[in-house]
Amino acid sequence: MRDSFASTHPLVNLAFFVSAITLTMFIMQPVCLGITILCSAVYAVFTGGKKTVLFSLRFLLPTALLIMLINPVVNHRGVTILRYLPWGNPLTLESIAYGVASAVLLCAVVLWFSSFNKVMTSDKLVYLFGRLAPALSLVLSMSLRFIPRFIAQFREVRLAQRKIHNSGKKSLTSRLKGALRVLSIMISRAMENAVETSDSMKSRGYGLKGRTAYTLFRFHRSDAALLGAIISETLVLVFLISFGKMKFRYYPMIKGSLTDVFSILFYIVYALLLLTPIIINIGEGIRWKRLKSKI
Repeated sequence: MRDSFASTHPLVNLAFFVSAITLTMFIMQPVCLGITILCSAVYAVFTGGKKTVLFSLRFLLPTALLIMLINPVVNHRGVTILRYLPWGNPLTLESIAYGVASAVLLCAVVLWFSSFNKVMTSDKLVYLFGRLAPALSLVLSMSLRFIPRFIAQFREVRLAQRKIHNSGKKSLTSRLKGALRVLSIMISRAMENAVETSDSMKSRGYGLKGRTAYTLFRFHRSDAALLGAIISETLVLVFLISFGKMKFRYYPMIKGSLTDVFSILFYIVYALLLLTPIIINIGEGIRWKRLKSKI
C-alpha cells in the first residue's frame, strides 16, 4: 500500500510526527487516548502493512497487559475501593483506570514511532539536519538504519551457522556456544559497517563548510498549506491545554469533563491533526481513481 503522506516534504513529515508523538505522550484524557490509538494503528497499517502491525502487537499487547496488571497491585491510590487483595492492600478503580490509560498510551507511542521509522528515512533526516548538525543527522540516519539492517544480518548469520554446525540435537552448552558465536560475528559486522560508513562519508566531504548536496525534495504550495494546517491545529490544541480546558485526573478520584464544548472542540481538532496522513492517502486514492476513469 503506497503512502502518499510519505511523499510530501520532509519538513511536513517531521512537523506532524513531532506534534502527534508529543501530544500523545502528554495527554492522558480517555477520549484522546482512544483517538490516538485508533489513528496510530490505522496509519501503521498504511506504512507497514497488516503483518507488520500484527507482529508489533505480539510484543505490545503482553507489555500492555503487564502494565494493566501491575499498576493496581503496586499502586493503591484512589478513593473507590473495589475489594481488598489477599495481602490486605486495597484494589481501587482509579489505579485500574490509570493502568489501562498508561498501557494505551504506550501502545500508541510505539505505533507512532513505527510509522515515523518508515516515513522519516535516513535521506530525509540528512536533508533536514545535514547543514545544521551534520554529526547529529549522521547518527540519527545510522540509528534508523541500524535496527532493520542488524535484524536482517542476524537472520543471515544465524542461518549460515546452523548450516555449518548442524549436527542433530545439541546440548545446552553447544547452543550457548552457538549463540555467543553469532553474537560475536554480529558485533564485528556492526563495528565494521560503522567504520566503513564513517570513512565513506568522510571521503565524500560530509560536513565540510560550503559543501553542496543534491536533493530531490522540493517545497511546493501544497506542502506549505499542509504544514500551516498542522501548525495551526497544534497551536489550537496547545492553547486549549494551557488554559486548563482539558484537565483530567485519575487520583485521588477520576474527575474531568468529557462532553463540554471545549472538550468536543478539542476532540475534533485532535482527530483532524492525527488523521492528516490518512486523509491525504484517502484523497490521493480518490483522485487516482478519477484519473483512471477518464482514460
